[in-house]
Amino acid sequence: MGVSIIRPALVKSVDLYEGGEQTLHLQTENSDKTIKARWVIDASGVRCLLARKNNWYKPNPSHPTLAAWTRWKGVKDWDDANLAEKYPSLSKNYVGIRGTATNHIIGDGWWAWWIALKGGDTSIGVVIDQRRAKWPPEEEPLGEKIREFLSSHPVAREMMDGAEYIEGDINFRRNLPYSSSVQSGDGFALTGDALAFIDPFYSPGMDWIAFSTMAAVNLVMAWRKGENIQVLSDKLNKQFAMSYQRMFEALYLNKYDYLGDYEIMRLGFRLDIAFYYSFIAYFLFKDGEEGFKEIPFTSPQATPIFALMRLYNSRFAAIARKRREDGRFGRLNSGQRDLFPGFNFNRSFLLKIITKSLFAWALLEIKEGWKSWPVFNLNTANDQAIEEGEPSQA
Repeated sequence: MGVSIIRPALVKSVDLYEGGEQTLHLQTENSDKTIKARWVIDASGVRCLLARKNNWYKPNPSHPTLAAWTRWKGVKDWDDANLAEKYPSLSKNYVGIRGTATNHIIGDGWWAWWIALKGGDTSIGVVIDQRRAKWPPEEEPLGEKIREFLSSHPVAREMMDGAEYIEGDINFRRNLPYSSSVQSGDGFALTGDALAFIDPFYSPGMDWIAFSTMAAVNLVMAWRKGENIQVLSDKLNKQFAMSYQRMFEALYLNKYDYLGDYEIMRLGFRLDIAFYYSFIAYFLFKDGEEGFKEIPFTSPQATPIFALMRLYNSRFAAIARKRREDGRFGRLNSGQRDLFPGFNFNRSFLLKIITKSLFAWALLEIKEGWKSWPVFNLNTANDQAIEEGEPSQA
């Protein structure tokens, strides 16, 4: 038995025959090869080999994001003593090492990651909602576009001062999110980015890889035991389609509308992470491998949690849009620091975070959120229509 590795090799195409042998057409260093196998697992990443060939690939135009990233040399250390002396507030009240952590910088409709790499390089990437932020003109080199865009943020500008990007390791993708309408069948399964991608914020792709890979393993093992594969595959296809849509609506739909507003984003962050720890990570920690059989947001018990998360996410986005219209977006950003102690699996601790954050959301609705409620927007639209001599659409 054992495993045979063919490298280098390029999979040119795959012919699927449900219930039979699958055929892979490979291009190797010396010749072309054809391999037959009972099972094929597509882990081709964003290439989405099976989804694109079989017309399962579905873009998500409701979330028009763009990402650009590269490696840099000479990026300043977050914990550098010279920076602390130059900007005392940067290290004030903070205990820890930031230089080896993943750091984020957030602006109006965009965010950026800073990840320290082995050897001293730093991975810097930016993700923007193309409806909210403007990407630099096409004629500039991509590395310079990243520098130019991030230089609008004072912290990013300081950290990148004197840094140089590494040629040949520059990446760009437009319109990031997509999904496959099919996750598996009798003889194949899609995993990770080959199955779907939503957004790098919160790194949900790591969860997607884990759940889809475990689903593929369980499917193959069920086949080896002689179980009805079609029934299990149909169930997984429905669950992953539901999980993707619900995760998108609960966490990401119009989220970039409130990225950049400290007060709103602070609430959204705490609720998002607390619910994740309470209803996803907790059960993986508690149940181990068995926990991966519960695809996120698909159980009946998850429905009210999904509805609540979708509601507060949509309300935060609406409040942010209203603030932007009134010129009040980000009004409380200056001098703010949310030095949160972190999260753990203590259920009472998580419940306390959720309760306090929901109460703060309720106060926000009473204070100003009502201005963006649909009924008030409808009345405003009717008043404008009447002033312009148009019939009311109420």
